[in-house]
Amino acid sequence: MNSRCLFRALLVVGSFQAFTSGAETTRLEGGEPIPTILNAEHFDVSLQSRQVAFDATALERANARFREEVTAILNRVARTHGLGGVEPNWVMVSPLGAMISPVALLQGRSEMTREELAKGQDLALVDFSLPEGSEVPSGFYVLHVRQENGRWIAALRDLQGKVVLQREAEVGPPASRSQWPGRQTGIYSLGGQNVYGVRFGTELPAGSFHMVVRLGRGQIVPAQDPDARAITAALEAFRREARAAFAAWLKEQRDVFIASRSDALVMAVLDPESKSLVSYLRTACQSGGLYRIRAGAVDSVLPGAARSSEGTFRLFEQWQSVS
Repeated sequence: MNSRCLFRALLVVGSFQAFTSGAETTRLEGGEPIPTILNAEHFDVSLQSRQVAFDATALERANARFREEVTAILNRVARTHGLGGVEPNWVMVSPLGAMISPVALLQGRSEMTREELAKGQDLALVDFSLPEGSEVPSGFYVLHVRQENGRWIAALRDLQGKVVLQREAEVGPPASRSQWPGRQTGIYSLGGQNVYGVRFGTELPAGSFHMVVRLGRGQIVPAQDPDARAITAALEAFRREARAAFAAWLKEQRDVFIASRSDALVMAVLDPESKSLVSYLRTACQSGGLYRIRAGAVDSVLPGAARSSEGTFRLFEQWQSVS
């Protein structure tokens, strides 16, 4: 196994970080340590010693079914509203049962030049199920970017073309040659204030383009659009299979963290006995396997994050390209 590759997968492609005063990570099958993570130590833990049955094949099949269903829905929405179609490399991160936000790059955008984008282009289709009190209601949106008087503007439009939110875009050089949509939650600066929000967008050969939307901290309010509800139903079916796969560790009604992309799958649950995260990780450069991530107490920025008696495991979703 390429340890450096896994380290990058865990922190970059892997969609979550365990922020700690020191983290220890171990692959459960064979117990191979990851030396690139500070303070990492080898744990003599195996599936056999725990007498746990974990069916990774069934989990991967469930992920494939989920992606096939959601791809069809996203393409139907895009074509119905004159957006063409979506690229198959969409990303979905769901830290909680009802929270979902697939972000899909629209077809043909990766070939556009920076000059073409500056004139104004729809870049991505997103389906948000957001907490109560968020800056925009749950539903489908289109991310539109343009340049105005030297400034890049990001606009969030509903499917009828109405602008529901607009602010200065985060624009930079591409981090790699890949064309990947991205989505992460955390604390961001908006209007001179630090707010809890979701940052989403995409990396293209012409540059990276992202927008931040402030999130509330209430209950998740699912979108009522039939296609959005169909995506939620597909996620619920996927989540049931994920819960079954992690049943040996899923205690205290905690949920499974799920992140899916065409080249990667990450799932994590809190094991209350060892106060660690048990994770299934699979990326383009890392074959699928179970890993243990031990973490210290930290503050939470995500309502409902997995908690231990010593604090909260902060799940920080971050899907970006790996060069």
